[in-house]
Amino acid sequence: MTWQIRGPKKRLFGALFVAVLAAGCALPGAMGQFNSLILVIPDALWEQVGEMTVATLEPTIFTTRDDRKFVVTQVDPQAPDIVNLLAWKQVIVMAPPGDLNLEKIASGADRGELASPDMFRAFDVWARNQVATGVVLDPAREVASLLEQLPALAELVDEDYRRYVRGKMFVSGVDTALAKALESHVGATAMVPKVYTLTLRAGNIAVIRNDNPDPSQLIRSILVQRVPGPGAGPVPSATDSVYAWRESIDDVQYNVPQSVTPLEGSDELLTVGGAFTAQVRGTWKDEGSFPAAGPFIARSMQCDDYTIFIDAWLYSPSPRRSKYEYLLQLEEILDSFSCSH
Repeated sequence: MTWQIRGPKKRLFGALFVAVLAAGCALPGAMGQFNSLILVIPDALWEQVGEMTVATLEPTIFTTRDDRKFVVTQVDPQAPDIVNLLAWKQVIVMAPPGDLNLEKIASGADRGELASPDMFRAFDVWARNQVATGVVLDPAREVASLLEQLPALAELVDEDYRRYVRGKMFVSGVDTALAKALESHVGATAMVPKVYTLTLRAGNIAVIRNDNPDPSQLIRSILVQRVPGPGAGPVPSATDSVYAWRESIDDVQYNVPQSVTPLEGSDELLTVGGAFTAQVRGTWKDEGSFPAAGPFIARSMQCDDYTIFIDAWLYSPSPRRSKYEYLLQLEEILDSFSCSH
């Protein structure tokens, strides 16, 4: 098992990203969700690349099952409904130079003469609050040039979505009062949006929670506990200790006891906020009569002479709601934690 480094996120860039999306007045507002991708590709080309494209741009993330991170919809540039779909929040045009839709994105991106391979973005091309991406294909080898650029496109789409989520969650601002109370009670600092509440409990325990708009529909919860020892530094059995701690609190700190199922192969050793951190993932399930369940991420951070344990879990039963967005929100807060020195 190797250590990964997780540095500070570029929250300022995320805020600027959302601000850019909000600009523009003359165009209609973009439709759909930001994780819905409209791919403008001719039907004949799609028949050759569709399976690989969907597999690359629709990766899954395990929550209580395999859920798609994004939803891909292909449309032929000559389709009757192309005008409506071009007004979506995320539009990707994959075409050789000379294609009118590609040239329109290129104009918005201040691109000059186009040649493959190339990839660029422009904002508010057909609608406000829209990101349009152009992928230039080689007319002599359209299939090969498209497939060659797919991995970079998938990475770009995911980066854009993470910035969107980051900017959206901090629209309310950072709750500095919550951060100070958290630091005083458990010895850790974190950047938390103002839409969360903080409850301080005995035993150096704090609960950060957001159950808007309704706890029956959506809950984001982060329980934090400070315990003595063992001191800063790598701990070979750190992930085992996280599971043991998670099991020790689930029937004491939660209204309904929870059982957990680890996600195989998900254990990680990280460095977060300069502290050695062990992370585990899995699913939780209420042991009561109501069949509530969801994903969780639990961590331990090795501070100078104490350990910070963190349990973040999500409840989002609607299959129409993107769990990926809310898991990213929890990860954003988790990655902002650091020990108080």
